[in-house]
Amino acid sequence: MRLKISPNATSGLALAVGLLAMAAIVAYFNIRTIQDNERVVVHTHEVLDSLRLVFSDVAEAANGQRGFLIVGDEAYLQPYDKALRDIDQHLAQLTKLVADNPEQVTRSEALKAAVSARLTSLKRGIDLLKSEGPDAAEAHIRSGIGKTQHDAIREIVNEMVAEEERLLAERAEETRIGYRTAFFTTGLTTLVGMALVGIVYGLALKQAQARERMTAELERLVEVRTAELNQTNDALRVSNRELEQFASVASHDLQEPLRKIEAFGDRLKSRNMEQLDESGRDYLERVLVSASRMRSLINDLLNFSRVTTRGQAPQPCNLQTVAEEVVSDLEGRLQQTSGRVELGNLPTIEADPLQMRQLLQNLIGNALKFHRPGVPPVVKVESRGADSEKLGPACVISVADNGIGFEEVYLDRIFNVFQRLHGRNEYEGTGMGLAIARKIVERHNGTITAQSKLDEGSTFIVTLPLAQPKKEV
Repeated sequence: MRLKISPNATSGLALAVGLLAMAAIVAYFNIRTIQDNERVVVHTHEVLDSLRLVFSDVAEAANGQRGFLIVGDEAYLQPYDKALRDIDQHLAQLTKLVADNPEQVTRSEALKAAVSARLTSLKRGIDLLKSEGPDAAEAHIRSGIGKTQHDAIREIVNEMVAEEERLLAERAEETRIGYRTAFFTTGLTTLVGMALVGIVYGLALKQAQARERMTAELERLVEVRTAELNQTNDALRVSNRELEQFASVASHDLQEPLRKIEAFGDRLKSRNMEQLDESGRDYLERVLVSASRMRSLINDLLNFSRVTTRGQAPQPCNLQTVAEEVVSDLEGRLQQTSGRVELGNLPTIEADPLQMRQLLQNLIGNALKFHRPGVPPVVKVESRGADSEKLGPACVISVADNGIGFEEVYLDRIFNVFQRLHGRNEYEGTGMGLAIARKIVERHNGTITAQSKLDEGSTFIVTLPLAQPKKEV
């Protein structure tokens, strides 16, 4: 059984999935923001480290120069020389780090100029000591230019540090907000999603309970219907027994008076025919004809009832052989009408051989009987294979003639009991042949129909399965 989910449950489930997806998207962008902020924080610390290195390089150069000026030993110039080597690298690194911030770029250019001026001043003091002596170098130091330059450098570095610390604080706040937003969004959507999942589960549980109740009700109805069918089957079995009893009565008790009527009628006709006047002889003839017709009706009713009650079990039945035997039995009628029967290749199927013989005899016999005056009847019996969902592998047998035909508006009527489209004076028969044929076909799980046009002939089409379904034990 196909599972059906109620619209409310489907909507709730879709909403829950949507909220969880939204939470995932929000969390993703928050994480991206946090990662970006963390990269900026790392970048800010790198800028601060570069600023400290530049300021430290300037201080080291100044300390080395001061030691050389005081002692006069060039060994004190080693820190100065090292600072000169490092400071260009550190300034280049700082320029690269602040390239994304125009204000810091401007400050870094000013810092470069200030550092360059300070280094030039330091070198001037060293050169004065070497060329003019300690007094000239001391006079240069006492001029205060070094302190002014150092303060300028310190001021620029402090401004840049302040800017980076401001950016660091902003990023820290954004990171904190991002974490808080992520936690809040994730928590809220998770709670809402869980609530919706709970609602969907409740709806599904309610639907399952309703389905269980419906299943129980269906089972109860099936039990009631099964009991009714059992009662109907019992009634059918009783009806079949009564039908068999009727057939027995019709076969013996009803035919006994007919035999006596026919016997006494024949005796009266043979012994006293000359003593009867014309009216008496007409009445006697009518009695004998009616008795004969009554016998035919009883026999046809017996045959109709015995299709089900006296039928044999299905067995391999060669329809070709059966059809040839039927044509042989109809040889007398064929000679009377100058007709012929053309048999195609007919298959072997699982069927009741006697009933297949009766079926073909009724159909071919009808085709010979209802021929057009002055036109020799021609009957063609053919077969072809077929396959259908209902019957499986099957054969389609067609019995076509060139007889009087009929209007297809009477198609359903011709297969009913005692139904005739022509009077008894035109064509003999009781009107049971096609009814018996249909009952035989239906007993074999097949179908029968016809196609016809008035004065152009008829084609009766019988579809029979090649194998009968196995009955369950």
